[in-house]
Amino acid sequence: MNYRNLLAGLAAGLLFYAQTGAELALASVPKDAPKDIKYILGFYYGNGENILIRENNGRLELLYRTALEDKSFAAANLYPLSKVHFDSYTLQESGPMSNTEAGVRFERDPDGYGISCRVGGNTYSRYFLGTTAGERAKPFRLEERSAEDWAKLRAEAAKATVPAALAAGEQAQLVDAATVAGVKVNSVYAGSDNLFGAPLYTTPKLFVSKEAAAALGKVQQRLAPYGYGLVLWDAYRPWSVSKLANLALPADNKDMLEDPETKGSTHNTGNAVDVGLYSLESGEELDMGCGFDEPSLRQYAGYAGGTSRERYLRSLLREEMELQGFKGIEMEWWHFEYGDCSKFAHLNSEFR
Repeated sequence: MNYRNLLAGLAAGLLFYAQTGAELALASVPKDAPKDIKYILGFYYGNGENILIRENNGRLELLYRTALEDKSFAAANLYPLSKVHFDSYTLQESGPMSNTEAGVRFERDPDGYGISCRVGGNTYSRYFLGTTAGERAKPFRLEERSAEDWAKLRAEAAKATVPAALAAGEQAQLVDAATVAGVKVNSVYAGSDNLFGAPLYTTPKLFVSKEAAAALGKVQQRLAPYGYGLVLWDAYRPWSVSKLANLALPADNKDMLEDPETKGSTHNTGNAVDVGLYSLESGEELDMGCGFDEPSLRQYAGYAGGTSRERYLRSLLREEMELQGFKGIEMEWWHFEYGDCSKFAHLNSEFR
């Protein structure tokens, strides 16, 4: 038997299956929606009602929310729209109790963004998320603070001590996240381009528990055939930074973060991460339907709006993270916790 030929054949076979697997993975990713369609996707309100326009495999769909507590529109009634011509559609509602057809017409502003949606005889106005003009403006930011204010808040946070109840438990062994092959580190809180408008960290490095780092490496390997990688926005967060963030939040926004004195943050344990996806080819971060730390309905993991591609990418990220031992939460699509964080101590070690 010619073992050299056998080994060469096996190697060629493995390469073929690897290439085939990568091609199948890429083929399953939905194409991005054209810009003119994206510009009319979103929330519309009127007559005491809320509707959501989304894209699904090249078609527009209208989601009618029947209950305000359905924040993600996951339980909304769904109506496909049939295109008549540009910005003009028909909605067909068929069933055992009704069979009606209504015209649907969108109006846009000079920049091409949808500003109203008329369904039959009812008109719904566009509700832009975020600040001012929402999707057309800068991401959500808190009110700007002076350098003097920040100095006072930093001094107060530095003097505070971790509550004894939170300091108890197993201490995670932290490692530099940059050592995880393929994972891109983009420490949002190390700069000013975040919701606080100021840096909370003194270094762009991010750290994570040794076990969580190993799991991130496995996720990265599984994402590679799709042409994607993990981008890490936040990981271990010293307790004093959680205290600083809480102090910096205005009274009306305190509920955006857990109280550091009573519950703390799972980020303090070193086992929680905030992640998204980026393109291995271009290095650019992928559009996941809303930005990191955006306080809107789009932040929910089960958000039914946006485009097919955005929903697919969120689902892919969540699936691969959970396969490796991470647990996602409903409130933020980007937040994942490795294992049981309640067993671990909330650390206050500086980045080293």
